[in-house]
Amino acid sequence: MTALLALGTALVLGFVHALEIDHMVAVTAFVSRRPALLTAAGFGARWGLGHSLAVLGAGTVLLATGLHWSPRVGTLLEGAVGVALVGVGAWSLRAARNLHLHPPAEHGNHGHLHVHGRPAAAHTHGHPHQGIIAVGLLHGLAGTSAVVALVPVTLLRPAGLGLAYLAAFGVGVTGGMSLFAVVAAAAMRQAAERSVRWGRRVTGAAGLASIGVGLWWLGSVALGN
Repeated sequence: MTALLALGTALVLGFVHALEIDHMVAVTAFVSRRPALLTAAGFGARWGLGHSLAVLGAGTVLLATGLHWSPRVGTLLEGAVGVALVGVGAWSLRAARNLHLHPPAEHGNHGHLHVHGRPAAAHTHGHPHQGIIAVGLLHGLAGTSAVVALVPVTLLRPAGLGLAYLAAFGVGVTGGMSLFAVVAAAAMRQAAERSVRWGRRVTGAAGLASIGVGLWWLGSVALGN
């Protein structure tokens, strides 16, 4: 029963942890570029994968060595998250200027939001999947991940239970972010299909939010909070 309680707690904590503001604004910035529901779910799942791999890797090292999470390392990683969020936000603002809407005739019975490519291509349909995995990795090693996953796992015995805790936490994180990404994409599609201007505003707002939260992280690191 104790093991089931630990795993259930990890699952719930992971789901809630996924919905922290810095996580949501980062994924929203990616989703806003092309808010198709399946694509958004993929972004959420990839962010969750990166986050889960980082937590699992760090937790495994802690379990194997008996070491504890260093506050100094956490501070450096929080600074890296801040830089990444500012970069994602700037990328999203740039994409917002190039957003356009394909007419329904090109995509069945619905409009579809895209980003203009460079002059050599009419449109670009690529997605920065590796970029969002990297952002997830950084998030997995910074912020409250240490509190809700890496610190508790050092208290669990045997080590197999600790690894199961990390895995359950990762499932919760991935599920929570995938669900959020789909909901965010659905809201963006409603705005974009009514007006390209609104689509650009949503994408731009996501970019500004990402930059704002990134600067908040960097300010917190600089002030030592």
